[in-house]
Amino acid sequence: QRAVGIASKMLLPAAPPSSSIDAAPAQRSAAPGMLSSMHAPHAVRCGGASPAPTPLFISASSLCAVGCVVAAVRAGRNRGTASARSSAHGARGTKSLAGTRPVVALQAQTRSPEGSTSSGSLPDFVSILSTKDDWQSAVVELAAEAATRSGGQSGKKWDFGVVFVNGHDGVLVAEIAKALDEVMGMQGNLIGVAVDSNSGILSSGKEYRSWSGRDSGISLLAMRTPENDDGKATPFFLDKQGLIMGVSPTIMRLQSRVRVRGSQESATPRGWRAYFGVEEVQQRPKGILLFVDPLASKWVVQSVLDGLDMAYPEAVKFGCVCRDLPPSMTGLAANIGGAGFKALGAGVAGLLLPSSISLHAVASPATVRVGEELRLTQADGQVVVEINGQVPMKALAAVGDDAGQLEKFLIDRAGFLLGLEAPRQMDTDFSKVWDGGETWGSSDRAPSYGRLMKQACGSDWLVRSIEPLPDGRLVIRRDDLKRVPPRVGPSWLRCQLHVQDLRQARKELQLMLQRYLGARLFLPGLTPPVGALVCACSTTTSQDSTDPELGMTEIREVFGDELPIAGLLTHGELVPPGISIGGLDRKRTTRQGHTVSLCFFSYQPNSQRQN
Repeated sequence: QRAVGIASKMLLPAAPPSSSIDAAPAQRSAAPGMLSSMHAPHAVRCGGASPAPTPLFISASSLCAVGCVVAAVRAGRNRGTASARSSAHGARGTKSLAGTRPVVALQAQTRSPEGSTSSGSLPDFVSILSTKDDWQSAVVELAAEAATRSGGQSGKKWDFGVVFVNGHDGVLVAEIAKALDEVMGMQGNLIGVAVDSNSGILSSGKEYRSWSGRDSGISLLAMRTPENDDGKATPFFLDKQGLIMGVSPTIMRLQSRVRVRGSQESATPRGWRAYFGVEEVQQRPKGILLFVDPLASKWVVQSVLDGLDMAYPEAVKFGCVCRDLPPSMTGLAANIGGAGFKALGAGVAGLLLPSSISLHAVASPATVRVGEELRLTQADGQVVVEINGQVPMKALAAVGDDAGQLEKFLIDRAGFLLGLEAPRQMDTDFSKVWDGGETWGSSDRAPSYGRLMKQACGSDWLVRSIEPLPDGRLVIRRDDLKRVPPRVGPSWLRCQLHVQDLRQARKELQLMLQRYLGARLFLPGLTPPVGALVCACSTTTSQDSTDPELGMTEIREVFGDELPIAGLLTHGELVPPGISIGGLDRKRTTRQGHTVSLCFFSYQPNSQRQN
């Protein structure tokens, strides 16, 4: 009740005691409340002088506004005032919050022109897109626009960033990244990534998506932390040689110094942290950006993901698979170890973000399940030989015969997708013994098959595209099952058939965002996100589509039009399942497919983390 009273005074105009106030008239149709399923009104009703208590109904948007207001009051008690004022950049002047959506109310205090955030206490964040045909002119435009959107502070250097390149086939990604790093002053803390399609805010203020084959586009995602924050980011690259010749010797050297087993943390996570040079607790990241070359082997990708999850379990890892290029070209470029910008091979490039930057990830499926759960009983590499003990195409035909009319329509339009069981969540403190064939052990008994089926949900499956062979077998694209049944472990794998349903995917994404907003209420020192990155599967949209773009539209509805967003179409998303909060959650990072994955950049200094 105290929180609602604060929200009513700060966000809503004064009204007679007996009046009913609609907290968010513009938000009703955009983001239905969490309590709307219970048929609760979308208004905060303040009771009059009647002695009987008045029922209180709070919508999801109003509940998030209350949480933001309480957090702001808690963090700004010593500022001398708790009134909500907006200090927009430049000539915008002071704007009243009377007509602002509740979720965006506090953001109006720190937002600058579209495509950027700028404040003395929050980092500067920009997402800019240039569609100039000449890449050198595009680099100059990006640098100038970044200085403009950050308040004209052209002399200040940016801490880190990522440049996404679409088109410009005659130019190396490393060359573009090097030129942009020099004009932005990032001192090598920039990664170049080739993509099929990218979106952002043009210099004209319009949001635009660049498509491969239609036009060329270079988009920049850059951040500059406040002056009292070092903002140090660490770029890295790991391939097969780096794992064998770099990480493994470091781990073995630490293992040789262990005198009593169990007296300290395992040498494996300590070795990974020593390799990156980020070992102090206060300096450990709460967010890591990852980008994978399509030619990188599954062993390399999984080894890097497992190692990062062990070394930094509370850091959210987020990223994507870059564009498919000919073998003579590479889609990744970075300055590793100060050796200058170079084209990287088949491996994983990443950026360990400063400890004050927390990533919040939301992974939402773009598919729905069809039929009963199946068992993959035999496979060899990428070829599925048997499902439920029979030829795979017969199993798929049986599921299609039992499907409903809508499901049959979806199957005929886009075909089947195969969902593989996602790995179990990690046990970083090794409190369990039974390992079940996983990297992290557990001493719990293996769960029964019936229990696993009851617990299955949309995020339990890693969805992959499949192609039929003439003899009825299936080929799984972008995955390698090795050998099923394995020599040790269960003799089959859980799998589930899926179909793409973008209409249901939009509803699921809206629901996941509501859950994320609820999770934000429990964060200490809550501040609005300073920017966002959307990695959506390339099958979720097309150049001819007239529907609102998945991910971008939903974020705008919740956080407003001024939040800088960078959008990508990818061939795979690196993200933990469900919702993950950097610095709090410990979830295993998976290589997803056919999802719409969102990443929010949140500023959380170490002082707030200690509190």
